[in-house]
Amino acid sequence: MIDAAERKEPMDEGVSLGGLETTVGFVLRLAQVAVFKDLLSALKPFDLRVTDLSVLLVIEATPGLQQRAIGDVLRIQRPNLVTIIDQLEARGLVRRGPVPADRRAYALSLTVEGEALLQQAKRAHAQHDRKVLDALGDLDKERMLAALERIAAL
Repeated sequence: MIDAAERKEPMDEGVSLGGLETTVGFVLRLAQVAVFKDLLSALKPFDLRVTDLSVLLVIEATPGLQQRAIGDVLRIQRPNLVTIIDQLEARGLVRRGPVPADRRAYALSLTVEGEALLQQAKRAHAQHDRKVLDALGDLDKERMLAALERIAAL
């Protein structure tokens, strides 16, 4: 564990965080910002955002899934998800197909182009993930994920 002496000081000297630096939520937020910044950089060559990658991964893992289910599992609000899917479809990465039992819904699948781009993005994501794991040092990944899942369930 990093003790107080090892923590990076705020860039603006003389500014106290008032104890925020000792709270899990604040430090978790700083870590999330750093992880997303690095992941955004890794995905930039593919013109993908973190949410785009998440949606593509879920569609790849569960082809034919309806938009609503993707929104539920990724916690993306419906209007935002519609925009994301529209953009991915316009880029030729995702295809909407009919759902036989529900004419109002769409089943989503990756196009050949989407599969190819996703494979490249997954390699970049794996490199990013290794950087994050390296930053964890000797912390056990499975225990860390389990703790984060408990926090996410609050």
